[in-house]
Amino acid sequence: MTEIQRKHWSESDQEAIRHQLDRILNSGPFHQSQRRQRFLEYLVNETLAGRGERLKAYNVALEVFDRPETFDPTTDPLVRIEAARLREKLREYYDADGQSDPIRIDLPKGTYTPQIKFRQAEALEPEPDRSDAAAQDEPPRPTPRKRWQTIVPVLALMLALGAAGAWLTRDLWGPAPEGAAEHPVLGMPEGPAIAVLPFANLSDDPKQEYFSDGLTEDLMTELSRASRDIRVLARNTTFQYKGKAVDVPKLGRELGVRYVIEGSVRRTNDRLRVMAQLIETQTGTHVWADRFDREMADVFLVQDEIVSQIVAKIAGNFGVIDINEARSATRKNPNEIRAYDLVLRAQNVMHPEYSHETFSAAKDMLLQAIALDPRNARARRELAYLAVLGWVFRFDETPVPPQEITALASKAVQLDPADARAHMVAATAYFFNKQLDLFEREAQQAMALAPFDGEILATLGHLIASSGQWQRGVALAKKANELNADAAIGWYHAAMYYDYYLQGDYERALEFRRLHPDQQAIHTYIEYIPVYGQLGHKEEALENWRKLLAEDPGASAETFENWYHLWNMRDEDIAKLMDGVYKSGVLGPEAKSG
Repeated sequence: MTEIQRKHWSESDQEAIRHQLDRILNSGPFHQSQRRQRFLEYLVNETLAGRGERLKAYNVALEVFDRPETFDPTTDPLVRIEAARLREKLREYYDADGQSDPIRIDLPKGTYTPQIKFRQAEALEPEPDRSDAAAQDEPPRPTPRKRWQTIVPVLALMLALGAAGAWLTRDLWGPAPEGAAEHPVLGMPEGPAIAVLPFANLSDDPKQEYFSDGLTEDLMTELSRASRDIRVLARNTTFQYKGKAVDVPKLGRELGVRYVIEGSVRRTNDRLRVMAQLIETQTGTHVWADRFDREMADVFLVQDEIVSQIVAKIAGNFGVIDINEARSATRKNPNEIRAYDLVLRAQNVMHPEYSHETFSAAKDMLLQAIALDPRNARARRELAYLAVLGWVFRFDETPVPPQEITALASKAVQLDPADARAHMVAATAYFFNKQLDLFEREAQQAMALAPFDGEILATLGHLIASSGQWQRGVALAKKANELNADAAIGWYHAAMYYDYYLQGDYERALEFRRLHPDQQAIHTYIEYIPVYGQLGHKEEALENWRKLLAEDPGASAETFENWYHLWNMRDEDIAKLMDGVYKSGVLGPEAKSG
């Protein structure tokens, strides 16, 4: 392919490019998202019109995403996030339907100007406009120079090796998304690939097939959004298996996927039953399965509810795939472990039990991962979160200063702005550093990117509630439990416990906390003592006080107050909690009178 850079195109070229644009917009990765269609169409049309200099984050936000004129691209990463998604979907299209297309349209990192190449002709490639401050978060690429003027035998050898490597990588793991970290030897993308097979329509009416197909497509879309570490095969790849008996291990080898989701839909009168199961292709093991029985009040609301719960259980942080991958990593030979495996091992060590020992082990693994791969966004994200936990729960004997924690979290967001958990970690770091305006910004981004992630919603719900927005925080916590009740432990319920206490419903608060104990010892004892005090259960309060002293021999009234202030609680809420502490009698009459 000859490559020539141009600023303008002939009428025939423009017509061919627009025809290619239509083909992309009507493809599987694009036809379900009007926002994505509008974004790509705008970028290409502006480029063809010779207005590439206008392709800045600010203009895109106003003209594509209907943001107000007060939009600030330096504080709101909306356009960068959508650009990352667009790159991923373009790659998905050209890895499947578009493999033989005569024109390739890409969006290089560091610019919002599309790169347009003609196959077997001229590569019509406008020089990227890198003047946008927001786009310059990513390093610019060097201008290509005569890459194809190479000795023919050497070129042939390189192409053969490249084809073999691409075949091996895809056979094992499927096509890699934009920006995926790779195995240092094989070039394998770090995250597992998953195929969602068309759900079978078991209803008596064959016309109900639209519902099972729609549920399958929605599940693909939301799984793609839910995690940057899971790659979902395109619709055209998996729908060829519709109605066929499938040998899952064989299919895994054919498609290069580690997991397969399959299921069925049965509608009878006003009732709906959806069965879904996740299978690991290498062993054929059923990793997860569930059944959803619903009444058909609003078919599309029910569909959204079921899809959101499946996604939360499978693809959320510490969801089924996350946990299964972590367990798999611990079975590997330590000499073969690379950065990705170290991150998974660290997460497996820390979840669900937190302690000084697990903290230290996880920290060492994450530091090793970053040493192996300094641009590993996931490793930096988890190290930042670990630093927050070490600071708040006193796991770290040498805690990282708060400013360094926020810097580490911000770096993870910069490396992967489309990673919802990275935004959640940044929000958490800002929260405990008393930067509540930045906390709100990052929290909003995290929930917009991963609306079905129970871990994210529960964590942020607790923080939002603690800062005084109890109604909003509790609503998020409840949604987290609805999405993923199986994983609902400890912090999933903290917001609701405090809400019951502050409303004066002490019996319910105590019952709720007993049903859902927390993992962090200090946190648990500090929660139990005030509610026992309000209920007059002084023996139980004393027992928890002794446990607290074992963890913190210098504990006093100030310990409780500092803890509540750390969580940004309002003065009136702290006063109600301290009232219970004093009534428990654990501090003695001197502390009470002081």
